[in-house]
Amino acid sequence: MSQVYERETPEDRVVETLSRLPPKSLMRFKCIRKSWCTLINSLSFVAKHLNNSVDNKLSSSTCILLNRSQAHVFPDNSWKPEVFWSMINLYIDSDEHNLHYDVEDVNIPFPLEGHDFVEIAGYCNGIFCVIAGNDLHLINVLLCNPATWEFRQLPHSCLLLPSYPKGKFESETIFGALGFGYDCKVEEYKIVQIIENCEYSDDEQYYYHRIALPHTAEVYTTAANSWREIKIDISSETYHYSFSVYLKGFCYWFATDGEKYILSFDLGDEIFHRIQLPSRRASDFEFSNIFLCNKSIASFCSCCKPSDADSTLCEIWVMDDYDGVKSSWTKLLTFGPLKGIENPFTFWKTDELLMVASGGRATSYNSSTGNLNYLHIPPILNEVRDFQALIYVESIVPVK
Repeated sequence: MSQVYERETPEDRVVETLSRLPPKSLMRFKCIRKSWCTLINSLSFVAKHLNNSVDNKLSSSTCILLNRSQAHVFPDNSWKPEVFWSMINLYIDSDEHNLHYDVEDVNIPFPLEGHDFVEIAGYCNGIFCVIAGNDLHLINVLLCNPATWEFRQLPHSCLLLPSYPKGKFESETIFGALGFGYDCKVEEYKIVQIIENCEYSDDEQYYYHRIALPHTAEVYTTAANSWREIKIDISSETYHYSFSVYLKGFCYWFATDGEKYILSFDLGDEIFHRIQLPSRRASDFEFSNIFLCNKSIASFCSCCKPSDADSTLCEIWVMDDYDGVKSSWTKLLTFGPLKGIENPFTFWKTDELLMVASGGRATSYNSSTGNLNYLHIPPILNEVRDFQALIYVESIVPVK
């Protein structure tokens, strides 16, 4: 029996061509034709463009989004943080295995003046979630797509109290953690926020008189543009070390309540889960953070070399078969000892690990060759205070 194939129409070819263009070009082309503007704004085209962008990034170079800050001190000894955003396009030639990269400074188009800290809290599909503030009692949350220059400032939390408690046994609320991702069930982006609650047994509010109260949590949806409180059942002593990692409908944090573990949040069911880390109690290795590795959650584990306190032995563990409750782990890599390495960020190739060295220098380590390459990323004038990095894929996903 013969098969009948649909012929590709000129309109199909236009859609296919446009879906492979960078966002900056598409933003300009929206002004050429009304029909193109309607097409580019359609949900089906946005999804097609995102899929093409992900495929292209995985097969060619990798773009890393960097956020780092340093203190700028004025002559009167006042200071303010300076925040620098950059895109690094990294690739390795197949013949010589040499590292190549170019750096492009990014002008983030949302207002961030007058804040003591600006941090990436989550990332998903070309959109990243940023928190900014002067303390953890009242923060500003923003969504931004740097490829389209769109941003959205979210309404303030319904659970965070904007002021300090004035007396003993009055409640204090502190920002704990935030996750951002896509709920495939309702096809909507969500933000989950965890609030730490406490009170003090004295009027001076000394830390050792702090009484931890149960955490609270809330969810923001882009459609409703509002927060609503949800149930959370984790220890009141839980603290979060890392910004969230999103993968396949879940947000993940590296956390501890005396024992280190991974906290996950199902964006569809809106339920928190606790995931145990691999047992390393018989050794001096300790887990310190999580990141994405080849579409899996990975955790970094390290210990100081007994004969040299400045050298670090490293392991990378990958989480397998996570179903929301149970998981298994596989040790992917053992490497080192390395000197002056403080923190790993992500694998940008199967054997290339982006890390930060002492002094805030970005470093790419090849686990196959053992090569350690320092990346020159201007402008760095003083010691870097904060350093964040994530693999970034350009998209035209709207945030407004």
